[in-house]
Formats: sequence, structure tokens, C-alpha cells
Amino acid sequence: MPHSVKFLASRLALHLLLASFAGAPAWSANASPPSPLPHASANTLSVDVISGNISRMLVSGTSVMVEVEIAPVGFSFTRPLHAVASDPDNVFEKAVKVMERSGTYVLALTTSTLLGTGDYQKEVSIELCANAACTEFQAVKSIKVPYRIDALSTASAWPGNHVTPLAAWPGVPDWTMFQGNAAHTGFVPVELDPDQITTRWQQPARTVSSGYSSIIASTATSDGQLFVSGDDHLYALEEFDGSTNWSYDFHSLPFPSVNPAGIADGIVYVAAGQQSSTYLFAFKAKSGGLVFKSAMSSQWENYLAPTIGTSGIYTDAGTYGGLYGFAASGAELFFATEEQTSLWTPAVDANGVYSYTGYLQVNDPVTGAVTHAIPDPTFENYIYEIGGSPVIGAPGSIFMANYENSIINGGGIGNTLLNFQVASNSIAWKIPGDYPTTPAYAKGRLYVGNNNPMQLEVRAESDGSLIWSWVPPQAGDIGFISEVLLTKNLVFVSTNLATYAVDLSTHSAVWSVPLVGKLSLSKNGVLYIQAADEISAFNVK
Repeated sequence: MPHSVKFLASRLALHLLLASFAGAPAWSANASPPSPLPHASANTLSVDVISGNISRMLVSGTSVMVEVEIAPVGFSFTRPLHAVASDPDNVFEKAVKVMERSGTYVLALTTSTLLGTGDYQKEVSIELCANAACTEFQAVKSIKVPYRIDALSTASAWPGNHVTPLAAWPGVPDWTMFQGNAAHTGFVPVELDPDQITTRWQQPARTVSSGYSSIIASTATSDGQLFVSGDDHLYALEEFDGSTNWSYDFHSLPFPSVNPAGIADGIVYVAAGQQSSTYLFAFKAKSGGLVFKSAMSSQWENYLAPTIGTSGIYTDAGTYGGLYGFAASGAELFFATEEQTSLWTPAVDANGVYSYTGYLQVNDPVTGAVTHAIPDPTFENYIYEIGGSPVIGAPGSIFMANYENSIINGGGIGNTLLNFQVASNSIAWKIPGDYPTTPAYAKGRLYVGNNNPMQLEVRAESDGSLIWSWVPPQAGDIGFISEVLLTKNLVFVSTNLATYAVDLSTHSAVWSVPLVGKLSLSKNGVLYIQAADEISAFNVK
């Protein structure tokens, strides 16, 4: 229920009228009362706090923006409304930004960067003023809003588990492949309330595969399970509490290794092994039963999760680089030659399989025939790894960068973000920078981390122009290590120091934790941060 703060308009009883009023009688219970004070009425006045209590996690030494939505009841605010915040522990800055939205008002509070590590639980008082100096007040002078602000550092203990029943968002897909889906958009079509984010569980991580830039294996979710690769095993964990449902050990292979998993229609696909013992494995998601094991060629390489389309399963592999396509039965559909690189996965739609190894190549999903090949004039194959995937935007619009090149000379060489147009066999635009990880995409906008300058960039699909940007707040934030995870109202990124949630409307951080790693979000509303040391699960609804 909304938190309400009540204000009673007082009335002054007149015992005597001035003599100049010709001896009029004093006001009594039977006489008509005087006119009410401004904004007052015979009823109780109040301000409803629609947004509820404040509950946030943040990295100590940084700030987050908190929006408190209010509505006057029984009166109207004198415009413009001004506000000032105060609380016993100085958790919040005094300055409050006020925004009016369709009859309600949003008070934007900011936490102090001077806040030390700790769990703060009190009330913030917000004075509602009729002038900027706050010497005059609204009919309701102030409100109080309970808050819990958990300021964390890397030395902080895990705040505790909150293992609540799981419930799926209606119509929302699971995070089944690299960057969530076959288009690798990193987009989950939900709105999140940062006040609802709580810790669910945390477990030690498995040893994960890595390339030159120590890339951590991504996770995937399906029907209440989290799939994690590491220790030459594939693990199926229960989303509910992180317990292991089943696992598969690849140590029996002559050259064991394991890569991240992709899932579709109750089957889990994973490329495992190296050299002469490289295979695409398929398992039943619920039981771990082996469905098929199809041979591939390779050298000493790691791959990203297989991408599953309507016509097949597709993965990077090959002794000298290439693309494999397999049918759901495990039969090989094709092998297509590519430049020799590794640590990538294709994007897939109904029209083609899109891979990048120095040029954008489009293959027929069934035959493997090359339908388009668009060279990248900026490509340099320095370390024979790509470190990401193409992202499909509007039909025929593909985003890409040679992500791994961002690490060369500490980012001194950098790379180029490109937009390929398949229909015209052309590059629509290219932007130099230092782009280390795969972007996210939705509704004509690309969300991408740039290490030089260090900022999250939101760019227009049409021409690559910069729409807005956000700079991580800590001086030690020097590189993005996660792909971008996008929802309808928040964008999540992980740097070398922390994971942040940034509001798409205000362009301000609204939540953060001093944990870093690969990000995924299940249809049950569980956010995962897969780090080298632990897997952390958060409830987001």
C-alpha cells in the first residue's frame, strides 16, 4: 500500500470580532465558519508516496539516483514544486530534482558519494516547498519515506540469500544463448524496478575457459535451470537455490575442454574438446541424457555458445577456422570455410547465418552456400580471436567489431564499430574506438561499451551518431568486461570494478554492486553475474 503522510488544516476560532464590525456577534458553533486557509478543505489532506519504500544496493563511494513518485490527495501543489531532502545519516544529498508526470510528481534523490560501507535503514524527510529557497511550504509541508541503502565494497560480505518462489514473466523468453537469443541483441522485454532487486544466492564459480583477455564463460537459462560451463564439466543448476541438478564430465576426451552452452526445445548444445576430440554435444536439458555427439575438427581453441536457429545449430570450429551447421538430429548440414579465428559465434535469422572473421559472411542456413561476403577494411588479425558475435538489428542490418583487438597495447590500437548492410553488400558506417564486448540492441538503438573514451554509448542504428553516453563513476573503472544487457528501462554493464544499472530515461546509475562478470537474465526474473570467483544471483522482481 502507498505510504501516506497526513496533514490536518487547522482552523482558528474567533472569540471576538473587531469593534469596527458594528458589534457583530462572536463566532459560535451555530455561526458560519470563516473561509478556509489556502489549499485546505474539511477533509484530511495527504501526499501519497506511490513508489513505496526505497531499497537499493550501491558501490560505496559512488552514488545512485532514486526516484520517489508522489501525488497530492485533496489539494494541488502550488507550482512549481520544489523539494529538499534530509536524513540522520546524510545518506542523501539535499538537492532534489522535481519532475511532473501526468498528474503525479517524481522526486529524484541522489545518494551521497561520501557514504561509507554499511547497511543504512531509516527514513528520509523530504520538504515540499513553494519556492526555491524552501522558505515557503506546500499545504503538506513534508513527507517521510523509509529507506534501506546497502553500501558495499569488495571487502563486504554477501548480504544474504533471499530464495523466494520462482514465477516466469508471461511471454518473456529465457536467456538461451550468447547475448540471450539467436540475434544476440542482449535485450529482455521487461521493465525493472531497482527497489525490487535483492540478493538470491551466491556460489563459488567453476574454473572457466578463457582467451587472451580472460573472457569468462557466459551462462544460459531455460525452464528454471542455469547452465554453466567450467572445470571441463557442463553443469545444470537449479535457479531456485543454485543446487546442481546434473552435470557432465568431459575428462574422458583425449583433449578435454568445454565451452558455453546454448539451449532450444529442451536440448542443450555445447562444443567441447580440442584437436582430434572436438565434438558438438547435445543433452536433454532436464535429465542430462546424451542425445548426440557429432565430430568436428579444431586446434587448441575455445568457442562461444552455439547459436540455434529454426534450421539448425551453428558453431565456430575447424582446424583452420570455419563454421559448422548441424541438424537437430546431429547430422552435419555443412562446413563453411572462414578466416582462422576463434572465440566467436554466428548470429542467425530466417534469412541466413551471419559470421565475422574479418569480413561479414552470410551462409544459407541449410546448405551453407555463401550468399554475401562484405570485407572489413579495418580488420587486423593480431591474435586470431574475435571475442564476440554479430548483432542483428533491423532486417539486413548487422553490427560488429573485432572485439579482442581492443586489448592490444592496453587499448592503444583499438578497433572499429561497424554497421553492415547485407542487401547492398556495404558498410553503412564505421566508428573508431576501443570496443571490447558485444553490444545490445533494441528499437533502432545500439548500446555499446567503449574503453576509449571510457563510456557506455547509445548510438543510432541509421548513422551511428551518438545519442547519449554514460561514464562509470569510479576512477579505477578502466574497461568493460561484460556484454551489454538491456531491458525496457535499464541497461546493465560490468566494468573491471563493478556492475551498474543505468536508467534509460535519466541516464543515471540507479543500482550497483562491487561484483563483475558476464551477465544474463532469466524469464523467472533472476539476474546472474558470472565471475571468475563466484556466481551471484539476484531477484529483480
